[in-house]
Amino acid sequence: MPRFRSDLDRITPYKPGTSIEAVAAELGVGDLAKLASNECPFAPWPEVIEAMAVAGSGVNRYPDNDQRALRAATAEHLGVPEDHLWFGGGSSDLLRSIGLAMGGPGTSAVYASPSFVLYRIVTHIAGSEPLEVPLTKAWVHDPWRLVQAVREDTTLLYVCNPNNPTGTYLPADDVRMIIDRVPDRVLIVVDEAYLHYAGATDFSSAIPLALERDNVVVTHTFSKVYGLAGLRVGYAVGRPATLRALRKTQAPFPVTAIAQAAAAEALNYQDRVSARVAHNDRERARLIRAFEQLGIEFAASQTNFIFHRSPGQASEFIAHGVIVRPGVDGWVRTTVGLEGENDRFLDALQALHPNGRDFA
Repeated sequence: MPRFRSDLDRITPYKPGTSIEAVAAELGVGDLAKLASNECPFAPWPEVIEAMAVAGSGVNRYPDNDQRALRAATAEHLGVPEDHLWFGGGSSDLLRSIGLAMGGPGTSAVYASPSFVLYRIVTHIAGSEPLEVPLTKAWVHDPWRLVQAVREDTTLLYVCNPNNPTGTYLPADDVRMIIDRVPDRVLIVVDEAYLHYAGATDFSSAIPLALERDNVVVTHTFSKVYGLAGLRVGYAVGRPATLRALRKTQAPFPVTAIAQAAAAEALNYQDRVSARVAHNDRERARLIRAFEQLGIEFAASQTNFIFHRSPGQASEFIAHGVIVRPGVDGWVRTTVGLEGENDRFLDALQALHPNGRDFA
């Protein structure tokens, strides 16, 4: 038997949302609405699919390790210099590289809980000590407690904004407060995977801070509103010297040629992005009205999902043809899907809730 790392048992592998295929195979059910993984419910735009097909003819060659076409397109879209961008196989790949670059025995990392589970996983992978800070009673990051949790050995602080799995957010002033009060030796990662869905007037991206401060990095992904989750492509914005150092822990060729072509093309359709966000706003409001009518407690969401108390187990939703993500203490996370998918969720909610009613 190989001799593994002595601390390997501390590392719990990431558990993705239950797939339609897995449920269908286990239960023999084929017609399911998957509302567990915060995916975009819409297929990629035709032009994006065409760009993928064209790029596919060249996959006998390695992809561009510097992602030059995608880098140029993203820089133009964001209005940032090209050397302030770093790309990876989804923002998860970047988070892992960041954890390895900043961590190691004798270091610690601060993050909220519950928040994106990968922060804890990469902290353990790096051999660092996790320092978890509870959310407030409203399921929101507590900025002061995050700052106070930083120790002399802390090298990393993660802020998921808006937060996964609760959908809540920190106003821009609170994010700036955290950055202003944390020592410069600590790298602050602001994970903005869901920023496109955040419509609160006091929310804004932390990219301007990442452009001017060496210890701030902002991560984005093409997996959500752009609908490219299956391709795995994300990017970080930060100061060039910081990104060069972080990239040393990343494997070569992290973004496939097909993913690069698709992401660059997807940036051309911001009007369609707005349409997807508008759809999400309408459907999210419809689900929230149902929760309010039933008296079901939920967290105020600025994302494409809602964190709420559940009238039944996640497995009971599956019995009604809907897959949701189990949470903590009787809460679940439900992705906002297509209108028909959301109808099915509301039907399941009605069937499981003791005071179920018709939401039509």
